[in-house]
Amino acid sequence: MLENKVKALAEKAIEDEQDLFLVDVKIKGNSGNQKVLVFVDGNNGISIDQCSKVSRYIGNEIEEEELIEGKYTLEVSSPGLDFPLTLHRQYIKNIGRDLTIELTDGTLLEGELKVVDDDEILINGKDERSIQFIDIKQSKVKVSFK
Repeated sequence: MLENKVKALAEKAIEDEQDLFLVDVKIKGNSGNQKVLVFVDGNNGISIDQCSKVSRYIGNEIEEEELIEGKYTLEVSSPGLDFPLTLHRQYIKNIGRDLTIELTDGTLLEGELKVVDDDEILINGKDERSIQFIDIKQSKVKVSFK
């Protein structure tokens, strides 16, 4: 319930920023000592100023509506490279980058993300391969230190 309310607040906070999109909201901890994590990204990334603006808006609304009793911590940030890709828009943003993909059958694949369609992606690893989104359990951008 709280998670849905925070998601709605986050969506409202970024509605005028066409470049930004909400990736996820997570609530951790117990009542009286909760951590509210809001992950926002943009087609060209997200700046600290944009995160601060979203954080101020959400924080003010939480206080005004008294959504959380007791103390809480609010963090607004980009998802980071270790955060799985969950949205179609994130895949589009990462075309040209190497991904590590776990399929629903347990198969692990690695390759460069070449194409993103409505229902599938195309990666070029050991060979070129199309993968349906419904067959993907988890995808992450592969960190490279070249």
